[in-house]
Amino acid sequence: MLRINNRRYIGNKTKLLEQLSESIPNTFIPEQTVFADLFAGTGAVASYFAEKGFNVIVNDILYSNFVAYNAWLSDLPFDECKIVKILDLLNSIDYNAIEPNYFSEIYSNKYFSFNDAKKIGYTRDYIESIRNSITEREYFILLSSLLYATDRIANTVGHFEYFLKKVPQDTFFKLENLEIKNIKHARLFNTDANCLAKQIRADIVYIDPPYNARQYINFYHVLENLARWQKPREFEGNSMKFKRNELKSGYSRAEAPQLFESLIESLDSKLILVSYSNTYSAKSIASNNKISEEQIIGILSRRGTVTKREIDYDYFNAGKTNLEGHKELIFICEVCQ
Repeated sequence: MLRINNRRYIGNKTKLLEQLSESIPNTFIPEQTVFADLFAGTGAVASYFAEKGFNVIVNDILYSNFVAYNAWLSDLPFDECKIVKILDLLNSIDYNAIEPNYFSEIYSNKYFSFNDAKKIGYTRDYIESIRNSITEREYFILLSSLLYATDRIANTVGHFEYFLKKVPQDTFFKLENLEIKNIKHARLFNTDANCLAKQIRADIVYIDPPYNARQYINFYHVLENLARWQKPREFEGNSMKFKRNELKSGYSRAEAPQLFESLIESLDSKLILVSYSNTYSAKSIASNNKISEEQIIGILSRRGTVTKREIDYDYFNAGKTNLEGHKELIFICEVCQ
């Protein structure tokens, strides 16, 4: 069964969960504490704290990530027996019974074999066709199963910035059910983090924004297109990226320090945790940080007392960037009340 962190994702913080937990003073009682993750990515961090009993706020600008939050972290009803029957039905369908479709037209023989792309497109259309006969939670569970399967079999090194030169082969992939735990009190958002920061209050805010020029939408545009299912016909370059300017982050541009400062000033919280990858030493210019460590400390210091933890970390970049001796930093800001 699938868990929320069973994805290949740039900057995934699954390996930092214990260190993040240790950074929170024991004066915060989980059941009485609101934990907000404003750049949640896969949702692994928020899920971890939700399972510990925290009331979580989860946000990301990518709809494909928001889909997963609604599958794993929502408290809306679903019928697991119904989910299993639908997954079994979809898994039983033979490649030869499927006609070419939008997804196979756009992505086959690039990111996926023709047959795999046909089945992905067919499955997505089928999930949409039964949307009115299943619950909202069931819809997101089925869609998450498809997104995770699609990510797993893609002819890539872990992201969709480009596809491998080798010809993709049929994988005969199967959709898997989700391992869902009883999570309560999760608020889910799909919006700009700086805008959301002005609208919420949280005892603890965790911030893990992009820090370099690499746009997350460029890494996951295929999954985003599959989730949104608006079927665009205009694409950029050989990698088949759809038009997505509204999904690009200012944190990957020169304006990042100003955005970060505005974000921190807007927060109504007692504790701010900031993850920081020291990719300023990377050989790739695109991987170099847009916000410096000094800027982060200076901005946080205006809100309270700042301490720093250094953690040896094997950074997942799925590319050619050399990050020897990489450190993951956690800045802990105890906000002055």
